[in-house]
Amino acid sequence: MLEFIEKILSPFIYVIKNYYLLMDSLFSFPAISIVFTSLSISIFLLPILRVARVYEDNASIKINHIQEKLKEIPPALSGEQRFRAIEEIYNKNNFHPIHNIYTGISFYTILPILLSAYLFFLNNINIFDVSAFNIINLSQPDKLLGNLNLLPILIFITNYVDSSYRYYEIKSGQNTYLIISFFICILIYNMPSCMTLYWLTSSIFSLFMNLIQLIFQIQFLQKMFREMIS
Repeated sequence: MLEFIEKILSPFIYVIKNYYLLMDSLFSFPAISIVFTSLSISIFLLPILRVARVYEDNASIKINHIQEKLKEIPPALSGEQRFRAIEEIYNKNNFHPIHNIYTGISFYTILPILLSAYLFFLNNINIFDVSAFNIINLSQPDKLLGNLNLLPILIFITNYVDSSYRYYEIKSGQNTYLIISFFICILIYNMPSCMTLYWLTSSIFSLFMNLIQLIFQIQFLQKMFREMIS
């Protein structure tokens, strides 16, 4: 199965590998090269993610609306009557529960890139058998907290903060994002530090961009408010 996925993603793996080698030829410091590789790819993906997040936000708003409608169903209704009431709300809003998957579409968009990065690090782990800042070996889990790995925990914390700003008005989107982030944290917990460092950099960049977007939105609303009262 892994070989099949690797074959499909081989163009992405090739690009990531050669770009990393280019960065490493410039910096001659693997940890810094990983950070710049992750940042460069994140910047490249920005236009695609913007489109994905439009669909994501629209889906989250729709789901919130439906959840409010579901709360209006009388508690006395049960069994088939309740099922029909829920079905009627779904039909009126052209909704199916499977549409919840759209609230994580930005993650699904970057998933092939993250998998490609994982396969690149996995297939070239020998070149990361080096120390970073005399603290961690990039080919091993970081163990920065004794027997605990810090980088995966930081990834989850970063994603948690990111979701708080990105979905501050859309709780369903925030919950979906956090559930995905939690399971990712578990899956990558014992991965080599080269991979978790790459992922952490990408997560921090996403948080930074969402904070900038939120600041612009606040400034725009303040400007609109001043115009209204002037």
